[in-house]
Amino acid sequence: MKEIKKIAVIGAGTMGHGIAQTYAAAGYNTVVIDSFEQALITANKLVSKNIKTLLNAGYISEEEALNTEKNLKYSNDIMDARDADLVVEAVPEKPEIKVDVFSKLSEICAPDAILTSTTSAMNVYAVVSSVVQNPERILITHFNNPSYIIPLVEIVAGPNSSKELIKQMRDLIESIGKSPVVLNQYIPGFIVNRLSAALLREASYMVEQGWVTEEDVDTAFSANQGLKAPFEGPLELMDYIGWDVAYGVGKIIYPFLNSSTEPAKLAGKMIQEGRLGIKSGKGLFDYTGVDRAELQAIRDERVLQIAKLAKEIKKEKSK
Repeated sequence: MKEIKKIAVIGAGTMGHGIAQTYAAAGYNTVVIDSFEQALITANKLVSKNIKTLLNAGYISEEEALNTEKNLKYSNDIMDARDADLVVEAVPEKPEIKVDVFSKLSEICAPDAILTSTTSAMNVYAVVSSVVQNPERILITHFNNPSYIIPLVEIVAGPNSSKELIKQMRDLIESIGKSPVVLNQYIPGFIVNRLSAALLREASYMVEQGWVTEEDVDTAFSANQGLKAPFEGPLELMDYIGWDVAYGVGKIIYPFLNSSTEPAKLAGKMIQEGRLGIKSGKGLFDYTGVDRAELQAIRDERVLQIAKLAKEIKKEKSK
């Protein structure tokens, strides 16, 4: 298998800079590449801020902080990916942009360089395989936002992905402190977005019917499933409830669950009213006069607290 010494991340945006930061903190010689100079300047500032936040929270060590600063480079030239052993594509979810990036990588990188995409939904294999030499080296590795905090990485096997490549990437992702999961084939939404969509559909439906308020739906989730989520998924939960109980309850409930194939009506209503969330100043709640960056930082702090606790619980659980 290809020994990984240098990693290149194409795209310095929301996902790219965080992924590059994570690999650099783990000790890898990493370069983040973006054709827009301002994107690199912003990424550099964000990484510096992220390091301080993570360090102050005790989520990373001094060594990891120093590693990030020492190992992470910024470039506006894709040629700086030519000697990378692993490339992470993190460009916008537009087929034409991904085709352009992968065709260039196929030209300049070694034939055995591993080419991964952090797409959150697109079937990259169908889009770019035809422009890549040795397409069996392409692999989806979907990091979750914010990638420097959230442990989950979804590895999605392609039609030609070898078991050796999947194992190597799984081992690598585990070695940088992440929690990889593997899908044996591409399915729209992967795992997380499919589960999120199903939950959102039912939560929205209950509100649309006037059965409950938005606030109480969120409270019901966070005060129950939310407490167990850091250490227990919906399937393991059934071991504690009892599969016979779950089966019996399912027979009663399933016929009445929302089975619509359209997006939630609540989402459509919110869009129509211009209530898009914190980015528009209003969502379910009113954020008028609230600094978005400050609000996001507060949320990140909360996520960090849970992530730290989840790390400790995972260690205890594995003993």
